[in-house]
Formats: sequence, structure tokens, C-alpha cells
Amino acid sequence: MQLVVFAVVLILPSFLSGESSSHITAARNECEVYIQEGGDRECTRLGSEFVRFDSDTCTVKCKNRKGKTFTDDVCSRGEVNCTSDVAAKLKTWAFSK
Repeated sequence: MQLVVFAVVLILPSFLSGESSSHITAARNECEVYIQEGGDRECTRLGSEFVRFDSDTCTVKCKNRKGKTFTDDVCSRGEVNCTSDVAAKLKTWAFSK
């Protein structure tokens, strides 16, 4: 019983603060976290599910083949340039809906 109470005490604050655990995926930097969270929200808004982020085309891909393509300042040569400006832009996109 004490273990259950302990687990609830540890987990409850994250739910109350609105944090999501929709994907258990490794992220190398904060931009990848924002892309995953924003991808979930974007694809849900489009009536689908987030599949992946294609860095070659700088596009969030959904199951229904829709998605969101970012501008060139987010990606370059097949990689996300995770500067503080790009992270701020992705964070705003991910959590503004």
C-alpha cells in the first residue's frame, strides 16, 4: 500500500502540470521533444496520428499522409538546427494549439 501511495505522489504532479507521455521515445535535444509533442498535437488536429519527423524534408508526418513542413531556418542539410531561436519557435508551435 505504501508503494502505491509513493508512486502516486511521484506521478501525480506531472499529470497536474499538463505534461504528456504520449510517446516514450528518446530525444537527443529539446527540439526533438518539441517536434514529438507538436507532431502529436498537429496530427491529432488533422484527424490522424503522429508517425515520425522526416528531417530530409523537414516535415512532421502523420498516418493519413498529412503533416506540417517547417521553413528552412529549422532544418539544414537533413538536420534540425537546434539553436535557441529554433527551439523557441518549435516550443511555441508545439504548445500553442
